Amino acid sequence: MIEYDNIDDVLVKVVLGESTEEELRFVQVWRAESAANERYFQDFKRIWDESRHLAMKSEVDEEVAWGNFKERVREGQVVEMRPRKGYGWLVAAAILVIAVGGWFFFSSRPAEYLAVSSGGQVLLDTLPEGSVVTLNKQSSIRYIKGFAGADRRVDMEGEAFFAVAQDKERPFVVHTNGMTITVLGTSFNVRNTGEKTEVIVEMGMVEVRKGAEVVRVRAHERVTVTGDEKPVKGENPDQLYDYYRTHVFECNGTPLSRLVEKLNEVYQVHVVIGNAGMRNMPVTVSFEDESLDRILEIINQTFPGSNVHRN
Repeated sequence: MIEYDNIDDVLVKVVLGESTEEELRFVQVWRAESAANERYFQDFKRIWDESRHLAMKSEVDEEVAWGNFKERVREGQVVEMRPRKGYGWLVAAAILVIAVGGWFFFSSRPAEYLAVSSGGQVLLDTLPEGSVVTLNKQSSIRYIKGFAGADRRVDMEGEAFFAVAQDKERPFVVHTNGMTITVLGTSFNVRNTGEKTEVIVEMGMVEVRKGAEVVRVRAHERVTVTGDEKPVKGENPDQLYDYYRTHVFECNGTPLSRLVEKLNEVYQVHVVIGNAGMRNMPVTVSFEDESLDRILEIINQTFPGSNVHRN
């Protein structure tokens, strides 16, 4: 396959619909190589899509704008937007600028993004308009400084809990893994693993959009999206999702296998249930700031014969 020195040059052709079959195949393979590449492409494309949407609302001739856009791309008039130093975010590398007679759909000055990354620690952060976000480990968010625009948009990776400040005029919108979550004022948890995205509502209601599918999720409900499949809504079965905020494993009739699954996730180990027949045994217990060894000891004392152990 052909190699390219500057991926942006190829992405511009794909966005414009002017790429060759070889260039299109190259971009498809490049996007599939990593989640970071896919995010880069989606941000790149989104900027153009939003500029066309703005163009349709204006009195400027869209065909003229489209022609000017292509001409400016050919001339190399692409403004680079660099990530804020120290956060490690892969921010979209281009703002596509369209000009007609001196009028710009976007300011030639790129928007300033703020990014927050939790690294190896759970991080609590208050956003400019008062909403509070708790980032789980290895998670991150970014947003335009001051939330300039008609809504309060946040792009997210990993897992985060949002306690949203109410603002009926400006909805709070979370984008992650091709999904859009829109709220006015509520609290909810979002977990994106790349292959699967889960939204759990604690209070209020959110609207989850994936492509043409729209699902409304209320308190104590969750919606799950796996790959390109349609959203699946149901009751939230337990409170284990909240461990990174509360430091409590709260089980109320929770299947033993679900508790073990969460233990593996939190402690980064491989715990197994030796007695497969007890995988669905309901567990009602609360572990607060207990060591893994102590938790396993209590489980095996409570359910003799379960043989729950590290593998």
